Amino acid sequence: MRLIRRATTLLMASTSVQASTAPPLYDVVVYGASGFTGRLAVEYLTDRYATSGLKWAIAGRSRERLDAVLQETKAEVPIIVADATDAASVDAMVAQTKVLLNYAGSPYITKALPVVEACARHGTHYVDVTGEVALHRASLSKYDAKAKETGALIVHSCGYDSIPSDLGYLLASDAYQERYNAQPERARLLTRGFEGGGISGGTIYTGLALLGYADELMTEEAKGLVAETLAKGSYPLNDVCGPETRDTAKIVEYDDARELWVGPFVMAAANAPVVRRSMELLGRDVIPYEENSGNVYAVGALGEYVLLGVGAALMLFPPTRFLLKKYVLPTPGQGPSREARDAGKFASEVYAAGPAGIAVARVESGDAGDGGYKATARMSTEAALTLALDREKCAAGGVSTPAAAMGRALVDRLNASGMKLFVVEVGGEFNY
Repeated sequence: MRLIRRATTLLMASTSVQASTAPPLYDVVVYGASGFTGRLAVEYLTDRYATSGLKWAIAGRSRERLDAVLQETKAEVPIIVADATDAASVDAMVAQTKVLLNYAGSPYITKALPVVEACARHGTHYVDVTGEVALHRASLSKYDAKAKETGALIVHSCGYDSIPSDLGYLLASDAYQERYNAQPERARLLTRGFEGGGISGGTIYTGLALLGYADELMTEEAKGLVAETLAKGSYPLNDVCGPETRDTAKIVEYDDARELWVGPFVMAAANAPVVRRSMELLGRDVIPYEENSGNVYAVGALGEYVLLGVGAALMLFPPTRFLLKKYVLPTPGQGPSREARDAGKFASEVYAAGPAGIAVARVESGDAGDGGYKATARMSTEAALTLALDREKCAAGGVSTPAAAMGRALVDRLNASGMKLFVVEVGGEFNY
């Protein structure tokens, strides 16, 4: 069986760009399948969809590493060898599938744009899990027009960054509109619990690269794109900017209404621009939106605040940065244990507010596990399957966001998968 699969794959990989004229062989191709989150996606597809008739394959630079993934997960699917630096191999991969699910990052800004370009040109839908706003902005400016022309939906940020935020906003905003026949004037996300899991080497090194602490991972073009994005302020993805706003809180304070200590949320800078872009794409008022962490105990909220500050300080100095990278931080491909991922969970609440009252939506991990990795693999995979199997329920082509591209179709898929996305309440007052 494996010899037949390898022979088939070699034949596929040798096909030319003209392969795009034929019907795609696969519903989904998982690119970067040998990476930490990519392996979890392969595991999820194998466990949940092995007998569903779904047609899928895995792809990456190293056949040996991809073979190891198949042995580890017991998946019986084809292998496609492709490298983002080899345009022909990317074209051959993209031409074979309805949806390209991309986990080849660390950072995405240096690796993903050739893949996005090929997808836009071939009319192949694209999904990734990046929280890199600079990549999203570059993708939008470079390939949105071509994607609209070919019908390809290019959807970044389909993991913990930024599905809970984006779909939470969608549900809360819809509920507010239905109750009050008006649009909310502001919105806010509060994390209500993030437990277990950990952080992978790929995520760490992406953050280091974007902050300028791992220049070896960044091209000059990538550095320029990051700087350009930061200069755009709170609306780097929007054509029309809304009122002055901020991504997250600057201090820790007590919220009497929620009976929580509220402080900065580390992922707000990745999520908030995506939500503001969704507002525009959905034809809704572009309103102030921010994300904060909530903690029952003041020490917990202050601890997160201090941890961020101490971590940033240690990375400023080359000697401590070197020691952390060499002896403490995980390397790309490493991440939290299976036990930690299984025990992890998260919950977020999004408040849509206006003079009439409030609407509150909640997104919970359910049985999906930790937000950063196991649940991210589930969310991104279900996003890819929404585009592959429920295309008629999705938006027209272009560079989009989870809420604008897939909306309620993705909400339904995630709920069916074991996660929980729902409206908590509508009514009452909310002041902040």
